[in-house]
Amino acid sequence: MKRSIGVYLAAGLVALSVQAASSTAQAAPEPQASPLSLAVNAADQAAASGLDALAKGPDEQFQRRAVYTGGIPGRKDLYYVSYDRTYKGLPVVGGDAVVATDAAGKVLETVAANEGGLAVDTRAKISVQRAKSIARAQLSKVDAVEGGTLSVLASDQGSGKLVYEVVVKGQRNGTPSNLHVYVNAHTGAVEDQVDDVRAGTGNSEWNGPNPLKIDTSNNSTVDPTRQGVRCVDYSTKQPFTKSNDSFGNGQATSKETGCADTLWSTQHQWDMLKKWLGRNGINGNGGGVTVQVGLNAVNAYWTGDHIEIGRNNRNQWIASMDVVGHEHGHAIDQYTPGGAGREAGLGEATGDIFGALTEAYTAEPSPYDTPDFLVGETINLTGSGPIRNMYNPKAVSNHPNCWTSSIPNTEVHAAAGPLNHWFYLLSEGSNPGGGKPSSPTCDGSSVQGIGIQAAGRVFYNAMLLKTSSMTHFKYRVATLTAAKALDPTCVQYNTVKAAWQAISVPAQSGEPTCTPVPQNDFSLELSPSSGTVQPGGQATSSVKTTTVSGSAHSVALSVSGAPSGVTARISPESVTSGQSATLTVQVAAGTAAGTYPLTVRGQGTQAHTVTYNLTVGNEPPKNDFAVALNPNSGEVQPGGTATTTVGTTVTSGAAQKITLSASGLPTGATATFDPSSLASGESAKLTIATAATTPNGTYPVTVTAAGANVTHTATYQLKVGDQPPRNDFSVVIDPANGSAKQGESATTTVKTTTTAGSPHKVYFAASGLPTGATATFTPVSVESGESSTLAIATTSATPAGRYTITVTATGTDTNHTATYTLEVTDGGGPGGCDGIPAWSESTAYVPDDVVSYEGHKWKSIWYSTGAVPSDPRSWAVWQDQGAC
Repeated sequence: MKRSIGVYLAAGLVALSVQAASSTAQAAPEPQASPLSLAVNAADQAAASGLDALAKGPDEQFQRRAVYTGGIPGRKDLYYVSYDRTYKGLPVVGGDAVVATDAAGKVLETVAANEGGLAVDTRAKISVQRAKSIARAQLSKVDAVEGGTLSVLASDQGSGKLVYEVVVKGQRNGTPSNLHVYVNAHTGAVEDQVDDVRAGTGNSEWNGPNPLKIDTSNNSTVDPTRQGVRCVDYSTKQPFTKSNDSFGNGQATSKETGCADTLWSTQHQWDMLKKWLGRNGINGNGGGVTVQVGLNAVNAYWTGDHIEIGRNNRNQWIASMDVVGHEHGHAIDQYTPGGAGREAGLGEATGDIFGALTEAYTAEPSPYDTPDFLVGETINLTGSGPIRNMYNPKAVSNHPNCWTSSIPNTEVHAAAGPLNHWFYLLSEGSNPGGGKPSSPTCDGSSVQGIGIQAAGRVFYNAMLLKTSSMTHFKYRVATLTAAKALDPTCVQYNTVKAAWQAISVPAQSGEPTCTPVPQNDFSLELSPSSGTVQPGGQATSSVKTTTVSGSAHSVALSVSGAPSGVTARISPESVTSGQSATLTVQVAAGTAAGTYPLTVRGQGTQAHTVTYNLTVGNEPPKNDFAVALNPNSGEVQPGGTATTTVGTTVTSGAAQKITLSASGLPTGATATFDPSSLASGESAKLTIATAATTPNGTYPVTVTAAGANVTHTATYQLKVGDQPPRNDFSVVIDPANGSAKQGESATTTVKTTTTAGSPHKVYFAASGLPTGATATFTPVSVESGESSTLAIATTSATPAGRYTITVTATGTDTNHTATYTLEVTDGGGPGGCDGIPAWSESTAYVPDDVVSYEGHKWKSIWYSTGAVPSDPRSWAVWQDQGAC
C-alpha cells in the first residue's frame, strides 16, 4: 500500500522574536533541529497517528527499526524511516512500513506492507517444540533449528494468522539454506517459508591492471578501514596471511587470489555506495559482511549472514567484480526496509544491478571486467559465456525480456530478465549509440536513458521504500516516487515511466504524477512575519531561503514599502539559497501609528516575495474591555443545544454598552443571547440550538462583542455529532504487572503517544489501590509522546493479594485508561514465599529457575520473559510445584 502526501508533521524551527528597541538584550535563538531529527520526529508522528497508508488497528503499534539516508549525496538529502508492526505485543511478519521525508521534516510518502486492522486469537494451541519439529522437516539436511518466536503472519488484505517463526539452517537439495518457516500455532500447518540464501595490492586473473591496490590489515585479507569487510578461506574460516601485503598469484584457481579479487571488488562497491548513493557501507550502518572463498559448488551464495564464493567448471574461483557485486547486492537488499523481496526475479535483478553499478564506478579497462551490463561473462561459469544479459535478457537461455503474469512463477534467475531490462533502458536507453548495445523494447517504443549513476539513485531510493510485500508493480510505483523526489523537472520520472512501459509493466492505481518545476528554484520565508514597534524602536525578522529544486544558487534580497519615518534593510543583501539573512526595521520617533506591509523580494533564477506586516504604536483605546467564553467548546447531537457564558471585563477606562452577535453557525443552527446587550463587566448566556438536519462536524462559532469604542471577538468550538477528537493520544503501561512485598514498592513506566492533532498536556491519576498503598507519578503530567514513572508504595498493613490498578490519563480533548496488575506478597520472608524469589515480568528465566507467585512455588521448564506462571497459556513454560 502507498499514499503520497505533502504535509509537515514536524516543525522544529524556532522563530526569532520581534523585540522593541530597549535596553533589554534580545534572547539568543534556540539551535535548529538537525535534518535527521526533523525527519525521524515527523516519521514517528506519522507512524503513531496511523497516517494514510500507516493505518492500524487498536491492538497494533509501529516500532521504529532503522533510518536510511538517500537522495543525491552532497546536494539533496532524503530520509527513509522503517518500522515493524506489533499486534498485542507480538511481532507482525509482513506488517512493516516505511515513511519517507525530506530534510525539513516534510512527509513525502507512507508505504505499508498491509492495511492493518488485524484480529487474531493469540493463544497458541501447539507447543514451540512441536513447531520446531514441523519446521525441521522442511530441509533435507539440518545443522541447527533456532527461534520459535510467536508472531502474527499478515497478508496484503490485512488478515492474519498466529504462527511460530522458526529458522532452520542446513541444506536443501545440496545447496545452503537459512530457511524461515512460519508454522501455524493453532493447526501446525506450514503457512509460509522464506529462505535468506540467495545464489549468486593483489594479483588477479579477472581484474586489473595488476597489481591491484587493495586495503589490507596486519598482512591479512582483512580491510582495516571498512568495518566487517574481510575475506576468509571457506575451509578454515580464517583470513589469508602473508609476510607482506601482496596477495594472490594472478591465477583464479588460487583461493588467495579469490580473496584479493573479493577485496578489490568490495572496496570499490563500498566507495560507489557512498559517493553515488549516499549509503554508509553494505549494511547501511558502516558495516560489511564476511566473504568465504572455496565453496565446492558451481555457484555463489548470500546466506543471509555471509557470502560464499564457489567455482566454475574449470575450478576457478568466481570472484569477478560483477559476481561479488551481485552477492553484496543481495546483502544490501536484506539490509534495506522490507528485506529481500519474495516475488521471483526481484532479488536476482537487484544483485545484477549492484554488480553493474560497481563495474561502472570502477571502470576497469579491457580485457578485465569492464562496464558492460553482462553478468558473469569473464568467469564463464559453465563454459557458455555470460549467465545473464541485462540489455537483451533472452540472448541468454531465452530469459524473458518483458513482464508477464507468469513471471512470479518463473525460476528466479530467469525471472530477473524484466527488471534487468528495465534498468538498462533507464540507464542507457533503447538506442544509446557510442558503441553501446541497443535494447529491444516490448512495445516498440524508444527510450532515452538518464545514465547509470542517476538510474542507480532512482533504484536505490525506491529500495528504501520497500516493504516485505514488494512486487514488480510496487517497484514501478516506488521508482516513480523516487524519481519525482530526486528530480523535480520530471525528466527522470518520465524516463522511469517509459522504461516500465517498455517492459510491459502497466500503470498502477495510486502511482504519483509529476508536474515539472523550474530547474533552480527556492522558497522564501519570514520568521516572524509581523511585528509591533513603538516609535523610536526597532524590530528584526529572519529571512530564510530554501532550495526547493535544482542546485543552490545566488538570491538577491531587497525590501520595499516602508512608510515615512521607517528604515528597512536586509543584511546580507545576497545569499546562496538555503542560507538566511536578517531584516531590520528601524522606526523613527515621529512615525505615525498604523499597520504597514513591507515587501521582501528574493531574486534568483525565479523571483519570490513575502510580506512583513509592521504595526507602529499600540496605544490601547481609552475605554476597553475583554470578552471570554466559559466553556469555549461543546458537543451536541443534531437537534440538541449547547450553552456557554459570555463574560466581559473592563480593562481600561469606563464601562460601555456592548452588543453581542454570533457568526459561523452550521446549517440549521441558531444562536440566542440572554441578554443580547449588556454593560462591560457583565455576563450573558449564549444558547446554540441545532436542527436534526445539522451536518456532523466541528464548527468555530465567532462571538462578536461590539462596544462604543472597540470590538472584540471570542471563538466557541461547536462539535455536532460523533467526530474524532481534535487532539488525542494513547497510553500504555510497561511492564503491565509487577510485584512488591508488604512495605515495599513496585515501579513501572506510563507511556503516551500522540495519535491525533498536536502534542498536548496529559495528567495522570490512579485508582483501585489496595489498603495502605499510594501511587506517585513522576512527573504527574507530561506532553503526549512523553512518559512518566509510576511508583506504587505499599505498607506492612497492605493485604497480600493481586490487585488491578487503573491509571487514568486525562488530555485536552480525551481521556484514556490502562491497567497495572500488582501482586502484593507476604513480607515475612525474602520473596514472600519461604525465601523463594517472587516472579518478575521483566526477568528472563531459563529452565530450572524457581520463583514464587500467588502463594505457589513454580519451576521454569522453558525460556521465557513475561509469561505469567498461573496463566493457562504458560503451561509450556511454568510447572506448578504446589503451595509454599
